[in-house]
Amino acid sequence: MSIMDYLKERWIALGFLFSAFLFAFAVYKLDAGFNIRESNAAYTLMGWGFLFVVWIIADAYTLYSRAKKFKDFCKLNGSMDETEAFFYPTDRANAELVRELATEYERYKSDIETKSAQEMEFITKWLHDVKVPIAAARLILESQQDKLPADFYKNIYTEIFSIEESIQQVFYEMKSNRFFNDYRITRTGTGKLVAQALKGYSNFFSYKKLGIAVEGGDYEVLTDEKWSGYILSQLISNAVKYTPEGGKIEISTEKEDGRVTISVKNQGKGISSKDIRQIFNKGFTSSDSRGGSKATGYGLYLAKKLSDLLGHSLTADSVENEYAVFRLTFHDSDTLHRPVR
Repeated sequence: MSIMDYLKERWIALGFLFSAFLFAFAVYKLDAGFNIRESNAAYTLMGWGFLFVVWIIADAYTLYSRAKKFKDFCKLNGSMDETEAFFYPTDRANAELVRELATEYERYKSDIETKSAQEMEFITKWLHDVKVPIAAARLILESQQDKLPADFYKNIYTEIFSIEESIQQVFYEMKSNRFFNDYRITRTGTGKLVAQALKGYSNFFSYKKLGIAVEGGDYEVLTDEKWSGYILSQLISNAVKYTPEGGKIEISTEKEDGRVTISVKNQGKGISSKDIRQIFNKGFTSSDSRGGSKATGYGLYLAKKLSDLLGHSLTADSVENEYAVFRLTFHDSDTLHRPVR
């Protein structure tokens, strides 16, 4: 508690005492019949002043101790049973109120957590269940590929793939909130990560007549293979969406100063300078919608969130109307995460 806080808290009592001193001093000065020697008056005033200072110190210390004790009580969420330990009735009443609020809060939080767990269980089950009809629809579509017009097949395939991507986003967003219960850090090859991430996009390279160049070495990195694979798939998905037909996507891997970086570069409109700092924000879509695509602004946000959780770095660079490049950097150091050998 600062001096100013103390003065604000006790200004009425201090003002009253100071006024009483002034009144006594005025009576002494103005009443000619008040018979007291000047030296005795001086001693009396000095005594009063000393007692006043002692009172302020004692009062400030008492107030500070009460505030500290009550603050400690609140830090325990009112779980201290001995509210009777508070000497002052006001403190005891406030402590009882805090304990009642804390009890109500714990009851409310428990109820919310129970409902949240039930909803999470339902959504998780739904996510797994819905994969079955989607996979069936894909198989049916592929079995009829030769009988269907090429454009019709491509459009239906694209929409099914978009549904699958959306389901994956929901799944990984849910899992990211419980990340530390579901990750496994191992040494994984970058070549394997890139190959797995590319696997689902072969048809789209064909549909848009996109060129693909994979360059660089195959390096071991410390990461969770599943989570990193999803991050890379989001970067590739983003590159496929915004690369014009007949364009080219370059995926390169390089190692420098103990850090391994996988870069995904695509040709196209790129990202404007006013948007580049916001592309990882949740729900952000660029001012020109980057070619009018149906962007949700969620894929890159989730990729950034997961890379931060893994201790990796995800950055972006772009030259407008030329290219955009995203870089996922792995830091080979045992810090928060311990690799499984």
